[in-house]
Amino acid sequence: MYTYRLDNLGCANCAAKIEERVGALPGIDRARLDFTAKRLAVEGPDAADKEQIQRICTAVESDIVVREEKEIDETENEGEDRAAFQKEAMCLLGILLAAVANTLLVSGTLQTVLYGALLVIAGFPIFRQALRGIRTGEVFDENFLMSIAAIGAFYIGEYTEALGVLLFYRLGEALQDRAVDRATASVESLLKNDTTTAHLIADEIIEVDAATLQPGDTILLRAGDTLAADGKIRKGSGHISNQHMTGESVPVAVSEGDEVLAGAISLDGALEISVLRAAGESTMARIESMVSDARLNKGKTERWITRFSRIYTPVVVCIALAVALGGSLVFGDWNLWIYRACAFLIISCPCALVLSVPLTMFAGIGRASREGIFVKGSTALEAIAEADAVAFDKTGTLTDGKFSLARIDAISGDRDRILYLAATAEQYSNHPIARSILANAKAKGTPSDVKEVPGKGVLCTIENASVAVGNEALMALVGIEDLPPSSEETSVFVAEDKALLGRIAFTDTMKTGVAEAIRHLKRTLTTYIFSGDKPAIAEALGRELGIDETRGGFLPDEKIRALDAVLARGKKVVYVGDGINDAPVLARSDAGIAMGTGGSDMAIESADVVILGDDIGKLPFLFSLANRAKRVSYGNIAFALAVKLLVVVLSIAGIGNLWLAVFADVGVSLICVFIAMTLLAYKPSETSVV
Repeated sequence: MYTYRLDNLGCANCAAKIEERVGALPGIDRARLDFTAKRLAVEGPDAADKEQIQRICTAVESDIVVREEKEIDETENEGEDRAAFQKEAMCLLGILLAAVANTLLVSGTLQTVLYGALLVIAGFPIFRQALRGIRTGEVFDENFLMSIAAIGAFYIGEYTEALGVLLFYRLGEALQDRAVDRATASVESLLKNDTTTAHLIADEIIEVDAATLQPGDTILLRAGDTLAADGKIRKGSGHISNQHMTGESVPVAVSEGDEVLAGAISLDGALEISVLRAAGESTMARIESMVSDARLNKGKTERWITRFSRIYTPVVVCIALAVALGGSLVFGDWNLWIYRACAFLIISCPCALVLSVPLTMFAGIGRASREGIFVKGSTALEAIAEADAVAFDKTGTLTDGKFSLARIDAISGDRDRILYLAATAEQYSNHPIARSILANAKAKGTPSDVKEVPGKGVLCTIENASVAVGNEALMALVGIEDLPPSSEETSVFVAEDKALLGRIAFTDTMKTGVAEAIRHLKRTLTTYIFSGDKPAIAEALGRELGIDETRGGFLPDEKIRALDAVLARGKKVVYVGDGINDAPVLARSDAGIAMGTGGSDMAIESADVVILGDDIGKLPFLFSLANRAKRVSYGNIAFALAVKLLVVVLSIAGIGNLWLAVFADVGVSLICVFIAMTLLAYKPSETSVV
């Protein structure tokens, strides 16, 4: 895949046309364009052919410059954008002053000629692009519509309004571009770790470029410093702030052996940290990259409004033609009805409609990132807003997943022997129960012929004896049927040479805030628990939380079947898990949320939403934000259509004029931008999903 930056892309409707045309090129399999970031991702054998992409872009919008992302200096772009805006504003101001002078000092034929010259100067970029559109068959674009409206107004002697339409359209477009660029920059800054340097410990402490850090390097993180790469603390202890990643402002105590993520800020002390991943491969960098790529995938509403705009503009143009011809033939006065038709043409531009949805969703994604919630595109945000059910994994999601060893029930063996065999068998596992066993074991041996049975446990050979460590299903697999009565504790059975030695019982505690979060979610959502733990344990937790349906004892593939059964009922399901053991079901759900992952590769790749922190209380906020983003999107669409319809009615009635039309067209676009940006400050009055 090749990714390009389309500098000077200023029209959301043009972006949709570019995406469609590039995708239709021979040798191009797929093209996706994110208007807010001005990023075009191209896949196919000819994806590297920048020249043909440039030709397409120039044909649609003449000022676009296509550059590969690696060529881009964001600081340089920001300065160039500001300079271009200032140049545009000064140019338009000069034309406006010349028009005022012409009106005051000149009259008659000379005034007409001078106004004509000013019209050509002011409208040159628009006229040029309109002619290119005609040559390529793109008649119904905003440049053609504005050109016809301005020329029509000039033809009937409305010189001031003809020039004003072009001036304020260009100024409005420049303001809109500037507003979108600033909004995009403010959101993207939330996803970036801007740390550029690190203090490398070699023979001496030296400041180096963060991009040069490699796994195994040791760096010094002093109080106030921001960590440039993921790492593990080798020496020292103190407190760090993970607010940039998790949204949690509470300081976190860390010490030797703890892993820390890029973006963490040291609050006190000095920490020596061994780099685990290069800066460009850090957890935050990978999330930023995947969120950026996912933004190229348009949500359902965005795709619908793009299709609608292609119908809307030709329909309005046909109405304008009918108004001009019909009104003139029925009532006479060609000039009057041509004037009213020109207002139709101006208001038919679809930019406000096409712009409103992607920018709103983008702002919602940015707001979520402030809370440590990373949403991979508008498709995921829309799926969450439309969900009517949420399913949870139990261990590590609703409970801490930090199993405490409650007791060892010896049946035919010694307690120390039972723990020794369990620790030896489980030493290569990363399951929370295995970690608890290893933490409590005084010693462990070396197993051979280790075989992990998914969802059941481990089989291996220890000291020439066949050992089985796992649940009831594993015991049945090795021929042991007579087990102690089931309890509401998590149990691991240990057998040696097909003889049951005993059972290790564990307790797991519910996470803080789970009950409150579930209470809020249950207001509008059906709730489920799909757990691999024993049914009795899962059901006890489900009863305590008031879950609508709880099912336990699932193997990984059985969770998928259970989810499919819910989906088959017509439910739209969000699945919440740890992102490690639940990757298949996360991918199968309408939207998968991985939380408390610490940034595992599998979580980032399989989930639609990644929550780096461990606060399940963020789920109601996420659902509430998704619903708010959906309402703002629909509200912007309704607002834009209502204003356009109002101007159309006023124009037919003879109350409106070209000034009103151009202000309505450009003003609606700007208002939609500002309304979308209100999501960045969204704070629900009460955390809810309604």
